[in-house]
Amino acid sequence: MTAADAAVVRHGARNATMFPSFLQRARRVARSGPDRVGIAAVADGVTILETCPALPARFAGGAMRGRAANPFLDWTSTPVTVTVHDLRDVVYDVDHRVLIKDGRLIAETCYLQSEDALARVVAARARPDRLAGRGIMVPCSDHWPGNYYHWMAHGLPVIAAASDLPDGGAARLLLPALLPWQHRTLRMLRPGGCAIERIMAGRQYRIDRVAYCNIVAGAADFAVSRLCGRVFARLAAAVPVVRPHGARLYVDRGGAGHRAIPNEGALAARLRGLGFLTVRPETLTVAEQIDLFRAASMVVGPLGAGMTNIGFCRPGTVVYDLVPDHHANPCFLAMAMRGGLEYWADLFPTGAARQDHMAPWGQGIDVERVIRRVEELLRGLLPGAGAAPLP
Repeated sequence: MTAADAAVVRHGARNATMFPSFLQRARRVARSGPDRVGIAAVADGVTILETCPALPARFAGGAMRGRAANPFLDWTSTPVTVTVHDLRDVVYDVDHRVLIKDGRLIAETCYLQSEDALARVVAARARPDRLAGRGIMVPCSDHWPGNYYHWMAHGLPVIAAASDLPDGGAARLLLPALLPWQHRTLRMLRPGGCAIERIMAGRQYRIDRVAYCNIVAGAADFAVSRLCGRVFARLAAAVPVVRPHGARLYVDRGGAGHRAIPNEGALAARLRGLGFLTVRPETLTVAEQIDLFRAASMVVGPLGAGMTNIGFCRPGTVVYDLVPDHHANPCFLAMAMRGGLEYWADLFPTGAARQDHMAPWGQGIDVERVIRRVEELLRGLLPGAGAAPLP
């Protein structure tokens, strides 16, 4: 283990003591053993795209730092080296988005998969199809390919990185059938000369050459990554400015089945009384979402894919993250740090029956507590200068 690897292990252990259930699930990947092999041991080479240091969390309102309700007060971003590994003669299992070399799973590709699921991935159980087309195959999606957060935070940064490499014109992007809004983001991103190689569910493919970027497996989710932040800037540059700055937004989860909040309508109604617009991002085009969040002066919302749009907010925008205690995920804190946003989070008891990202809230959110915090943030921070975004 290198010194850098040891630092990552120490960092992970420290953060896991603060909100163990989530981080222990998030690190359920890379273990070595008779059925696993590390990617460095089987790669022909590696390209380093970016080194992300460990940075202490930055929050809105210094006077609020003593508030124990914020679950991330002692959090630091994950120190990560963003890499592309060059692999030859591997099998790609589409349903699990894992790579297999000589019958062994490549550990770093086993993103958030249960041991039961991984045990079912067997290379050559049936003869894999061969993807023998010219060029380098680049896996560009995880096993939630249609999720807005996973596409924006994993898929598009990998596509941008592939297109920016010196031999990016030879890259063939391994992608499932895309939704219409995903096609629009690709047109906005303009990924050079990369071609798309369609992959089919239920299939395994034998591939001559693969370029595997660890962002696709969530390596940069909790890192202050310039590469990931620049993807949002590239998309925003393709959308004309329409709305004037100053909107207050509440990101409503009413259309989502996961982490549903029983009394969310009451919260949205109270926030409308403070001048907030209730937004359901899934009802808007990508361009409308970009323009709306770029115009925001404050964004409030519970954990969910719609909050991914804070990546389009201007520096200094206030973001108030309503964190469920059954899934305390700091991904939007990392995103806020990338963009120089004024972030605050409070942890809310949910009464959920289980600790996972899909469980609904078993009880309503404390509406008055949210309103008091919003009023405090409005008094103290609007208009706010904010920190400069990463260059």
